[in-house]
Amino acid sequence: MIHLPHDQVQDGALRDLAPDLTPMLDILFILLVFFMITAGAIFQSLDLKLPASISGELVLLNEPQHIMVEIHEDKYVLDGTAVADFQDLTTILLPLIHDRPQHKIIVAGDRNATIERLLMLLGYLQAQGIEAANILMRDAQAQGAQAQ
Repeated sequence: MIHLPHDQVQDGALRDLAPDLTPMLDILFILLVFFMITAGAIFQSLDLKLPASISGELVLLNEPQHIMVEIHEDKYVLDGTAVADFQDLTTILLPLIHDRPQHKIIVAGDRNATIERLLMLLGYLQAQGIEAANILMRDAQAQGAQAQ
């Protein structure tokens, strides 16, 4: 302990020599609160059942999710396979639609194809109960840039 002679004792001299315990008490209080909170924490777990075979669960990312019907001047092309006439197209397209009901139908027309061929296809799709089909069109600005 530090003893000060009586003639040096002043009001604040003894107070200046004593260490300030406030920061240490603040840290102890924070640690006490932290330990009280974490001691009662309930850890939850989730039971997972992993598949036995991964190959059966994976969906191929490159597999197309659509049925592409191209209309050319003299033929139809269904998913890359050429079809000579509309009757053959309908016999191939109907089972394909029923096998893949979640796939979208995309209709792409050639510039030289007649509008009659497009309307026949759209009428057939409507008769089969297909409410929507995507029609590919070329952008007018891109068309003008290609012409130049």
